[in-house]
Amino acid sequence: MERQPVEIKQVSEREIWVGESRLYLGEDNILYETIVGKQDLETVIAIKDSFDKLRNLVGGKVNVLADISKSEQPTPEARKEVRIRSEEKEGYEKIALFGMHPVARVFAAFIIGPTKKESMRFFKSKEDAIAWLKE
Repeated sequence: MERQPVEIKQVSEREIWVGESRLYLGEDNILYETIVGKQDLETVIAIKDSFDKLRNLVGGKVNVLADISKSEQPTPEARKEVRIRSEEKEGYEKIALFGMHPVARVFAAFIIGPTKKESMRFFKSKEDAIAWLKE
């Protein structure tokens, strides 16, 4: 089966869409990610590349707020790539994940599992996640 390339669209200097997923660097220098749809290796790499591009606008590490409520279960290759990124703690101070969809909880468990718990947490609400990031 031939894989389709991931569509990447830079909407503005601070906003990039990767397929249906949106990455936005807020004025508060929190990188907001809304992860939607399939999470295969190509998509995860495109999201990481877009993350790096937006993070470079800050010139250092950022806090990340990720809504994974509309994310599909990642492929094994995508899980491995995400795990590597999270273990390296590359480019971020803290990551707050929220989204109560069962698939999203599985995705979060794969991300949080191998990391130091103090830098990454899963929340039931967006408001609680933002409050923790701003501590």
